[in-house]
Amino acid sequence: MADLFLSKTLVLANTSKTVLYTAPANTISIVKSIRLYNSHSSNVLATINFIDVDSDTAADTESTLFSMNLPATGLTTDSFPIGNPIEIITNPLVANEGDIINVTAGTAAKIHVHLSVLEIS
Repeated sequence: MADLFLSKTLVLANTSKTVLYTAPANTISIVKSIRLYNSHSSNVLATINFIDVDSDTAADTESTLFSMNLPATGLTTDSFPIGNPIEIITNPLVANEGDIINVTAGTAAKIHVHLSVLEIS
């Protein structure tokens, strides 16, 4: 078995659902971190979905991992570190072959996403 550590960073260019990561064939992926950052001057809705692709039945099950308005960078609040990235997963997430992580932003070009993953093949 080979281990490969990867990171992927993107800025969501539009408000369409965007593929952040797809687990490769013959691989078990352990997602260690998904961080979001809002560079806008007001709150932006960010949603992350996980699609579990069932290799036995070919039926896909989509579930929402995260959906909230990310506070703006120029505001202050006691509940969220404004201007800092937020980590959205607290425990590793296992993705099997073909599983997909999508991310959607409510405003184009304002949500930055970083993913760290370990692929085991």
